[in-house]
Amino acid sequence: MLASARRYILIIVLLLAGVGLTWGQRLSSATRLSTEPSHPTEDSQHLTTLAAEYVYFIDVEGWYRITPYETVVRSPCDLTAESTEAMAGAIPATLGEWKQVGQDGYLANDPAIVDYLKHPTVALQRSYRDPSGQTLALVVIGNKGKDSFLLFSHTPEICYPHQLWQVVERRQESALLDDQPMYAQYLLTQHVQTGEKLMVLFWYLWDDPQRNSEDGVLSMRVNVFLLPGQTEEAVLARAWEFVRLLFPSTVPWERF
Repeated sequence: MLASARRYILIIVLLLAGVGLTWGQRLSSATRLSTEPSHPTEDSQHLTTLAAEYVYFIDVEGWYRITPYETVVRSPCDLTAESTEAMAGAIPATLGEWKQVGQDGYLANDPAIVDYLKHPTVALQRSYRDPSGQTLALVVIGNKGKDSFLLFSHTPEICYPHQLWQVVERRQESALLDDQPMYAQYLLTQHVQTGEKLMVLFWYLWDDPQRNSEDGVLSMRVNVFLLPGQTEEAVLARAWEFVRLLFPSTVPWERF
């Protein structure tokens, strides 16, 4: 009887030890998410060094839904700023061969922004130009608290038509950052009066895997005008080149 009881106690101790080891490994993996380079190969060492400071969670949706297209990325930029001025200081005026042109746009008092998004904590628009003359605009709008859901309900495909940009095409796009893809929503729009075409890539970003938007969430967009003679494919490729400067590499991540 005593020997049997000892066996049972030994089995319980071993089971508890196994559970402890499993959770220890999970906690260790969670710690490595923010400290280990995602792909420490010789070719990626330079990018990893530049991007090792900040880790973000990106998705194409995000109100009450986490999609299979979630990506964990590294960035050289601290995108946790809680004011437009701080965000403007956190994003470099030069990214690769893209250089800022003109002054930053502080959009918090824009009637359309106030109308649709109330008073977001961050509302920044900045234009960049490359040596070929291609220009694009980076738009960063962030909020927290109970109004954060407005970033998901008033998306570009809803808002842009009110500014006379008719949506010609809408789909999901992706591109490799390193050997892993990042996903974004894609719009091709055309101005009903001028006929100009505007391409938009947009996504949502969190700095915490819990993705509680009331704690803070960003809506990020890259807007690129198509110049005469430019193909949609060429402009899309240039837009992704810019995005890779913001997010040079990924972190291995499986939520489900």
